[in-house]
Amino acid sequence: MPQMTVDGRTLALSHLDKVYYPRTGTLKGEVLRYYAAVHTALLPHLRDRPVSFLRCPDGVEAEVFVAKNPPPGTPDWVRSVEVPSNTGELRQVVLEDGAALLALANLGCLELHVPQWHAAAPALADRLVLDLDPGEGADLLTCRAVALLLRERLAADGLASWVKTSGSKGLHLLVPIEPTPSARVSGYAKALAAALEAEHPELVVHTMAKARRRGRVLVDWSQNNAKKTTAAPYTLRARPRPTVSTPVSWAELERAGGEEELAFTLAEVPDRLAAHGDLFAPLLDPGQARPLPAAPSAAAPPVPPSAASPEPPGPPAPSPGRPRRARQVLHPPVEVMRPAAVTAVPPADGLGGAGVQYELKLDGFRCVAFARGDGPPFLQSRTGRDLAPEFPPIAAAVARLPEGLVLDAELVAWRGGRFAFGELLRTRQARAAAPEVALGLIAFDVLALPGRDVRRLPLTDRRRLLLAALADVPPPIQPVMATTDRAEALEWVEQLADTGVEGLVCKAAGSPYRPRGAGRTWVKYRRSDTLDATVRALTGPAAHPHALILQLDDGRVFLTTPRLTPVQSRAVAELAGPLLGPAATDPDHGPVHPLTAPLRAELTLTGRPPTATFVRLRGD
Repeated sequence: MPQMTVDGRTLALSHLDKVYYPRTGTLKGEVLRYYAAVHTALLPHLRDRPVSFLRCPDGVEAEVFVAKNPPPGTPDWVRSVEVPSNTGELRQVVLEDGAALLALANLGCLELHVPQWHAAAPALADRLVLDLDPGEGADLLTCRAVALLLRERLAADGLASWVKTSGSKGLHLLVPIEPTPSARVSGYAKALAAALEAEHPELVVHTMAKARRRGRVLVDWSQNNAKKTTAAPYTLRARPRPTVSTPVSWAELERAGGEEELAFTLAEVPDRLAAHGDLFAPLLDPGQARPLPAAPSAAAPPVPPSAASPEPPGPPAPSPGRPRRARQVLHPPVEVMRPAAVTAVPPADGLGGAGVQYELKLDGFRCVAFARGDGPPFLQSRTGRDLAPEFPPIAAAVARLPEGLVLDAELVAWRGGRFAFGELLRTRQARAAAPEVALGLIAFDVLALPGRDVRRLPLTDRRRLLLAALADVPPPIQPVMATTDRAEALEWVEQLADTGVEGLVCKAAGSPYRPRGAGRTWVKYRRSDTLDATVRALTGPAAHPHALILQLDDGRVFLTTPRLTPVQSRAVAELAGPLLGPAATDPDHGPVHPLTAPLRAELTLTGRPPTATFVRLRGD
């Protein structure tokens, strides 16, 4: 029979070739080697805490059961203690060394769960735990958004928190506290979870009812009950893959671009420990413990729930003398995130490798829409001016949105079954006289909810918030079509080409909204070979220009050819005229009329050397 010596004891091991994780082929012997490799980091977090086990003696897809008493076959030298129980005498194992850990693992004890108190002081907790469990339609990155909110709330109460993956679907936050009766810890944790739900009902629930958890995260406060336990740091989990409940740093959590970056297996954790040490070591320092407040700090008045929130609770009365949180946290102008042009659609593992969201690229004006309650809405153009006076129907629709909601969107016109960019360039009066023209605001991002700037959240979280915010909002405001399936996105582009869809905007799923530029996390692909450029000057008479001098984003400068058509010349004169400065002489092109403000245009490049052909101005 195989043997292993751990902490001075020689253990007889059995059935090392038994498959514990059929989907990955992971053997029992690999499980034992994992626990042997991490026991020096794991055991301090179990010290003097009674352990409950999830036993999987025949693997995770066979019979699995909870064991509180020492399992049959537990060696006599493994310590056990009596613990309070409503069902009579209960003894539980306390793991004090690597030999005891390996002996129990050899008996099929795969998962390790412990209470928040020590055996020497039952029901006197020295840590608080919050288990974040995503409902259907939410995921681990949604849990991250909630974890960051909880960290802020705990910090406001003078409490530091550490975070780990659950090894399953969610996250665990742990907080070192001075010894406190478990009942009082549960009361504080419940009040904290309830306050967060009141403040963010679109994101958080604190009750177990599954009907209310869709698209939200359950903040499970109940594991602070003296009778409850939580998966220990570094324990394996009985999941299809041999995942581990793994401590992570807050910085690592924030920069993760996808769930895969926060999923760690028994093959990865030993090397991770060697590289970074035990990220939960501060929890073991008595100096980190802080007194638990009697109650969480008073919360700001809650954000009004979206129309999609089922039966949201009414807002509590604000605390006397406490100022109301401003609902409008973003004000115009804001810098927008701009995608870089590419010639091919990135694969689903491109843009950083954590997933890509593909959105339809529409033919309109970029527009950041600010809903300002009793104040007039503001429709910020690409250059920062207000488009609201020019597009009253869109302004009226934005005015009906909740105060403080800020959307990044495309303002479009629709005529004759296709997008009609030219209608946006007409006067308000001309559009009003054309009943066949419909205006729309197609939102592709949410920058702020009432009282909350969400730009730091990953795109996947912002997309979910966007859909929730617009769930019951009628046209002309709609969310853009988006998918994470590249093949489906390309199929859309082909099927909708006749409607004027230009191509795709492809975004890294984990990307925050960076006002100063997208780098390579947002890219745009045009189905045609048109390029964007900035108009530097016009040639010919200002009232009837002959050509444009255009500068590409890469710095190259071109004079358009052939000569502008009469229709093009009139459109260019109308839009560029107010932006023209004094006439000048260009060393390459002779007399010109330079522009004093940015104006964007589209062109095509053909031939070698390339020839630039003007397509159209981009209006705003």
